[in-house]
Amino acid sequence: MFDCCSAGPPSKGQGSSSLFNDGSQKLQGSGSHSMLREGPVSGQQEGPRMRDFILVPWLLAVVILLITVLSAGASLFWVIFPSLLICGGCIALAWENHKKPQGMARAIFYILCGLGGFAAFIVSLVVYVHFLDPYHTLGMGATYLDMLPSQSAQGASDATAIVFAKGSSIDTARTFGYVDARNPGSTVYCVAPVSNQWTLKEPVVQFFAAGTDCCNKRDGFGCGQGGTGSRGALMIAREETAAAGYKMAVEGAAAAYGLQPGNGYLLLEMVQDPMAYRSSRLDSAIKLILIYIFVFLVISCMVGYMVHNAAKK
Repeated sequence: MFDCCSAGPPSKGQGSSSLFNDGSQKLQGSGSHSMLREGPVSGQQEGPRMRDFILVPWLLAVVILLITVLSAGASLFWVIFPSLLICGGCIALAWENHKKPQGMARAIFYILCGLGGFAAFIVSLVVYVHFLDPYHTLGMGATYLDMLPSQSAQGASDATAIVFAKGSSIDTARTFGYVDARNPGSTVYCVAPVSNQWTLKEPVVQFFAAGTDCCNKRDGFGCGQGGTGSRGALMIAREETAAAGYKMAVEGAAAAYGLQPGNGYLLLEMVQDPMAYRSSRLDSAIKLILIYIFVFLVISCMVGYMVHNAAKK
C-alpha cells in the first residue's frame, strides 16, 4: 500500500523553513555563548568602584603614617622605604594599565593611590624631623638630675637632658651675642652662663644656655622655651662639636666678662621639664597624624567621587 506520509523529498518551502529553523537554533545555541564570552560588553574590564577610589588611597596613606609613628623616630628608613614601595608600586600599576585598551579607569585609580601615598610621605617626613627624631634622640642619652652649675661638664658629656638643682638659673647679666661682622644680617649666636648664687662671681663656667637669634649683643637673652628661671635643659652641643658661631660667642663672653669656659663645656637649650618635653614630641606627632588622617578622609571622599565619575566617561 502506498503511504502518503512516507519519506520523500521535501517541498521547497518546507526545506527552506527547516534549514532556517536549524540554522537559527545553532546560532542561538552557539552565538549567545560566544557573545557573552567574546563580545565587547563582556570583554570590557570593570573599573574600580567609587568606594575603591575613596578608601584605598586613604588606607595606603594610613599605613604609611602608622609605620612612621610605630618607628618612634628610630630611623629615617621607616619613613622612606614604605612610601617608596607603595608609590613605586602604584606608578608601575598605573603604567601597566595605561597601555591596556580598557585600562584607563584603573590607571587613574592607581595614580590617585600614588598621590595619596606621596602626600602621606611628606607628612611623615615633617613628623619625623620635628617630633619623632627629637623624641628618639632624647631617649638615647643620659638624664642627669639635681646637677650643680659648678659640677664638671665633662661628667655629663653623654647627657641629652639635665635638670639643675634648685636655685640655678640663667645669668642674663653676662649674655653675649655673636654675629659675623662681615655679614651683620646673619645668624646671631647667643650664650649666657648657667649659675647659682655661689657661682655668680666665679669665672669658670661649665654650662652655657644657648640659642640663635634670641638676644642682643650684651643683653635681652630670651633663648629656650622655659624662660630665664628654667632649671631643665636639653643638649645642643658639646665644646668639640659646637658650631663655629657658638664657639665664637663663648670666646666673646670670656673676653667681655672675664669668664673661663670649662674644658668640655656644654651648650644647652633651657626648658621647664625635659621629660615632659620629650613626651610632648610623641604626643604632638600622634595628634598631627590623627588630624591629617581625618582631613585626608574628607578630601579623599570629594576627590574620589569626582575622579570616579570622570573616569567612567
